[in-house]
Amino acid sequence: MRRRVALGLAILIGLGGWIAVGAIVADPYRARAQTPAMEISRAQDARFVPSVRGNRPIFILAIGSDARPDEQVDRRLADSIHVIGVNPRQGAASIVGFPRDSYVPIPGFGQAKINEALYNGGPELVVETVEGVTGIQMDYWMLTSFQGMTSMVNGIGGLRVDVPYPMDDFYSGADFEAGEQVLDGRQALAFARNRHDTPDGDFSRSENHGLLLMAALGQLRSEFRQDPSVIFQWIAAGLQNVQTDLSFDEVFDLMLTAVTVNPEQVTNVVLPGGIGMAGEASVVILTAEADAIFSDLADDGILQGAGGG
Repeated sequence: MRRRVALGLAILIGLGGWIAVGAIVADPYRARAQTPAMEISRAQDARFVPSVRGNRPIFILAIGSDARPDEQVDRRLADSIHVIGVNPRQGAASIVGFPRDSYVPIPGFGQAKINEALYNGGPELVVETVEGVTGIQMDYWMLTSFQGMTSMVNGIGGLRVDVPYPMDDFYSGADFEAGEQVLDGRQALAFARNRHDTPDGDFSRSENHGLLLMAALGQLRSEFRQDPSVIFQWIAAGLQNVQTDLSFDEVFDLMLTAVTVNPEQVTNVVLPGGIGMAGEASVVILTAEADAIFSDLADDGILQGAGGG
């Protein structure tokens, strides 16, 4: 029987960001018999930190809906789709972003843009679609909205992000100098939505989503080293904005697992593809390099360069 949980992905795995810091629905329906046990391990600057241990990586599908406050979050187009692989043993992770116009087989609907899967069948169909394309079975899926993300970022006091280049985009509201700066919820959303003022359009936008994830992980880990009790602030920021039937103990265990992941051991990539046409619609055709990324990721959740994958 599936358990559905509404929760901030930052609370679940501490990877945070636009697709991760918000009102998120997680479905741990793939918790199989080999679900990792818990152990006590020592972090560099904290005393005792439980971490998930197992002989397999954890795979999470993070979905960002383009729903506005008065719209149904799980029946809109997917504005962001990322597969997150976590290797608890090595304290490493990988973030793999799909261009939202990726032209892929959607079960029951034929070949279409991957962002239509959410509209046509909710998160479950996005999971089925991504699993079919990647050959990787997801352990959890997560869904967030614009409004929930904004509240979550504000709830943790803002997010410190290294903005990779200057932005001045009227459409998203992104107006930033390059360099490290603290973004509030509104600014983080603008940074995530910018695709008009980026080097490679939507590909860069997806890459920036990954940067937000990495920024949140780094901030959580840094704050936790200074004061382990900060974990409760992050948990509270999630619980004040969403409903959940996940027990506090489960949230706490997963959060503590997150702080064992070293931000320097996280690889952030966007699947490569070329621009093509499907009828009159512009689409992204994923290249053979994407299949190589899926194969590499499936092995241990780590891509080459992220913890020795």
